[in-house]
Amino acid sequence: MTDFDSDSSRQSHVGRITVVTIAAVALIVALVSAFAWPGWAVRHQNQKPDAAGISPSASVEPSALPTDASDLASALPKTVDVFARLDVTATQNWAAADPLEEYTVEYSDGNDADTVTLIMAQWSDADAASDQYSSLKGAVSGQRVVKGNVKVNGEKTGEYVIVALTDDSDVTGSTQTLALWRNDTVVFYATGSEAAVTDFYNNFPM
Repeated sequence: MTDFDSDSSRQSHVGRITVVTIAAVALIVALVSAFAWPGWAVRHQNQKPDAAGISPSASVEPSALPTDASDLASALPKTVDVFARLDVTATQNWAAADPLEEYTVEYSDGNDADTVTLIMAQWSDADAASDQYSSLKGAVSGQRVVKGNVKVNGEKTGEYVIVALTDDSDVTGSTQTLALWRNDTVVFYATGSEAAVTDFYNNFPM
């Protein structure tokens, strides 16, 4: 009887160790999968659900991505609050800074006056992306609305600034607002009306 009880206790102890080990390995794999590529992570701290706890939906149908879309382009959300992703185009606005890839995409809520134009590019390392962020920020002419740090899980991964542009700050020649931010190796440049850009930035998950 004593030997049987001892074996059962030992088997139970081994079983508990096995379960804990499997759980720990699964957690590590999940974390690595979420943050290992492409060098940036989802930015949660600025997302704001509505008062009822239900996210609003876009009134425009999002456009499908090309079948050969890169991982970076595929990471672009279909909708951002009430804005739907329209065509995603490979561009070279920042070719002189030698990004790995760059895209321009419009997000719309169905009202042309509220369309947000987003330029997004990725570099091979955070230093190169930071240099591009600083260069773009230095070229902006306008009144700074707010600035701060981008953080993921409490860790700083970049910085941001929102600026009310002057008439000669944008290629369209119109007065609008710019949200410029860097999240690790990726730089984002969103322009549009003040209300649209502010709402878009606050709800954009990257």
